[in-house]
Amino acid sequence: MRKIKRGFMFIELLLVLALIMFIAFKVFKFYFKNPSFDKETQGAISGQGIDTASYKSIIDSTKKKLQGIQDQETEKLGNEK
Repeated sequence: MRKIKRGFMFIELLLVLALIMFIAFKVFKFYFKNPSFDKETQGAISGQGIDTASYKSIIDSTKKKLQGIQDQETEKLGNEK
């Protein structure tokens, strides 16, 4: 009489892990594709001239905004001397 094995085979575990990782990849890709803000936050960010189309555009427009502020402060310090 054959003995019945208990548990999973290694290949079965790899397949399940691959399936879970594929689903997680799709979910995270969808989740991080477009940022979502509540109306109050969206209004405040848009009022400052920051583009909220994607995370990359938020970072780029924020860098430009901060660079403009830094340039203004540098100019003020140069005029005071």
